[in-house]
Amino acid sequence: MEDLVFEEEGAASPFKTTLGDLLVFIKWLNETEKSLDRAETSPPLPDVDSGKVKGWIQLVQRLEEGFRLNEKKKRAVEANVIALEAQIGQLLSHLYTNIASLYDNLGQSRKAEDVRHRAEALHIDLNQVA
Repeated sequence: MEDLVFEEEGAASPFKTTLGDLLVFIKWLNETEKSLDRAETSPPLPDVDSGKVKGWIQLVQRLEEGFRLNEKKKRAVEANVIALEAQIGQLLSHLYTNIASLYDNLGQSRKAEDVRHRAEALHIDLNQVA
């Protein structure tokens, strides 16, 4: 059964793929899927002589590693965005407080109160977004 060969018509020998190659790769791929579901490392390379199977497996491993790195970077960026949003909220709060204080010092308490109301509304809106 392992002698069954899939080949494109007129193709050179590098394009030959045996059923055995496919079965070894599929078995490894199934084991890999199970290990990923359990958040474990990928299974080791199977003991085969086929360079094609090793190449396929190495490609899948590189794709998996790239995916993991991208996920890690994504989580870091998301955490950074959350921290920056909080910092912007604090800076805006200080800005509105200082503007209201400036209006108070200029004797324009009505404008100072308007700024305080806008700051409260903004603070509420920022909290709803977060």
